[in-house]
Amino acid sequence: MLPEVGEKRYNQRVMKPNADREVFNLRVIAVFASTVNGKIALSHDDRSEWTSSEDKKYFKSLTSRIGVVIMGRKTHEAIGKPLSGRFNVVLTRHPERYRNSRELLFTSTTILELLEELEKRGFKEVCLIGGTETFDQFANQGLINELHITFEPILSKGIKGLGENLSRKMEMKLRESRQLGEATLMVYDVK
Repeated sequence: MLPEVGEKRYNQRVMKPNADREVFNLRVIAVFASTVNGKIALSHDDRSEWTSSEDKKYFKSLTSRIGVVIMGRKTHEAIGKPLSGRFNVVLTRHPERYRNSRELLFTSTTILELLEELEKRGFKEVCLIGGTETFDQFANQGLINELHITFEPILSKGIKGLGENLSRKMEMKLRESRQLGEATLMVYDVK
C-alpha cells in the first residue's frame, strides 16, 4: 500500500553518480502528443479529439502493453474516466476528494515513493501521460527514461508545452521516428 500523507520512509537506495535520481529498475516512459507549435492540449478541458486516429492507436497499444499510466489531476479530469485495461494513478494534493477503485488510484504520495511502490507491485515500466506540471516534476528529478511524442500537423493556440518549468536540461537521443498517418512519432531515450 502507498504511504499515508506525512508518513516518512527511510530507504537505502543507491544514488547514481552526478545525479539526484534514485536508481530504479522501473522505466518511466513519457507519452505525449503535440501540435507543431508545441501545444499539448488545445484547451483546459481538451480530451485530445484533435489527435489523429493513428496516434490514438499507438497510445492505446503502448499504454495497454505497459499496464500502468500516471497522470496529474487535470489530465484525469480532461479524460473524464479511467483508461480501461490499465492501472490509472492520479497525482493530486487532495486524494480524499476522490474514490479509488481497482483500476484507479488517487494519491498525494511523493513521486519517488510512488515509483518505489509500483516497482514493488511488479511493474517494470510506467507511462507518464500528462500534463505539463507532472511531466516537469518527473523531469526535474531526472526520472524520465524515454519520451514518445507525436507531432500532429496543426498550428493552434493551446496549453503550454513540455518543459516550461524545468530546472534542469533534459538531453535526449533520437531512437526512432516514423509516420503515424500525417503525424510524426519521435521516440527519444533520455541521456
